[in-house]
Amino acid sequence: MENLLLEIGGKELYIDVERLSEIVRIEPSEKIVKNLETEEETEEENLLDDSVVQIDVTKYELYREMVGTLLSYNEEIDNRMGKVALNATSVPFKLAYNTLLMKGIIREL
Repeated sequence: MENLLLEIGGKELYIDVERLSEIVRIEPSEKIVKNLETEEETEEENLLDDSVVQIDVTKYELYREMVGTLLSYNEEIDNRMGKVALNATSVPFKLAYNTLLMKGIIREL
């Protein structure tokens, strides 16, 4: 299978869907509630079932747009030119590529 992989800028890259899922997920936590009458703080358990996945909508939408920008880019890039060809891409592509690479969503094999 390794001989079927395509290079992007001289590297074999892929989108790590599991990492993307981790980043947009909100971890359930206990809420600290302050009783106004007694001024005591008490912990309140999260009422949601553990099987319910909560996501940060802002992060989800932003990452969705960045992945969409990468997947919809339709200019031809010469892999032999590597970074030089990638530097000639559009600003949205560069921002999406750099962000997804830095967050570990795009990974090198």
